[in-house]
Amino acid sequence: MKSQAVVGVNATQSRLWCQVKRGKPEMKIDSDNRLRHLNWPEGASTLFLGDVTDALLRCFGAHEPPTLTQPPGFDQQKWTMVVKDSTMRVEVRSKSYWGFGLFDSCFLNELIIDGPLERRARFIFDLVASLGRNPWEPSFGMMWRRATKASGNEHRKEWEGLVKYAHEQMDEEAHKYVQRLEELERKFDEFAEGEFKNWTLSVAKDFAGEARKQIEMARNALHDKNAAGFERALARAEAALIEADPTTEVARTPFLEADDLLLESALDIDEEMLEEQIMVHEELPEDVERITPIEVGTPTSDVSADDLLDGLDEKPVDYIPFVDLTESE
Repeated sequence: MKSQAVVGVNATQSRLWCQVKRGKPEMKIDSDNRLRHLNWPEGASTLFLGDVTDALLRCFGAHEPPTLTQPPGFDQQKWTMVVKDSTMRVEVRSKSYWGFGLFDSCFLNELIIDGPLERRARFIFDLVASLGRNPWEPSFGMMWRRATKASGNEHRKEWEGLVKYAHEQMDEEAHKYVQRLEELERKFDEFAEGEFKNWTLSVAKDFAGEARKQIEMARNALHDKNAAGFERALARAEAALIEADPTTEVARTPFLEADDLLLESALDIDEEMLEEQIMVHEELPEDVERITPIEVGTPTSDVSADDLLDGLDEKPVDYIPFVDLTESE
């Protein structure tokens, strides 16, 4: 039983424990036992989410509204909640483990995480970075060991195992970008001999240098446990690699080419020919006769309804031809 008390790197599930430091923010529960913001118009009961679960929801990404499987009672910091999406499910159990729950630090959060190992490891990596502290370090060590049935070294080992796994996965991802860059640079001479429209060797080398710079920034962000900065730097490196590679055909889309046609520098116009064909007059010549409405118009008082019908039909307007239908029978 003790060996299953805390689980980190595992094929299917992780079970971790977190020390709560702050009880806020306060949240509201709607009629369907779903977690809502405090300004939600419905719902009478509230709970204290705590700093760990607050960071957890932000690190989880897009998810369904968290559901309270065990809503709080008199103690608003004692509850059980489930957060999930299509690939991962996290059950959070908030309860006190010392001091009768009189202080925020009396509480712990038990996390039961189901999903792919890569996703769980990355989630824990982001959670630890977001908290800015080691969540496995308790406020009251003796009671912590009794409540979790695991020693401090066991907690630290399992948490750090997941963090290390995520770190290795992201470092391997950055290494793949380095390999792509080196392979692309080896092909530059071959590309230079070919005929690639809108591609020059000097510009491609500039983009390759930018990609190398962004990969280095991604590795620095990973060293600082800044996962968001790591992803942004690799995204910029990806864009630079696409610009440097003429075989991707992604840098120039039909929309961008259409925009280029609108640029004056992209249009090959013979200005002398235009000057010969276009006549520019600052003012109208004197010999042009202006036709005014007085000369061509007819007063409306002189127009009648019969004038409008002249020439359309010689028969009266109220004439209706008679057709004998009995002959066809």
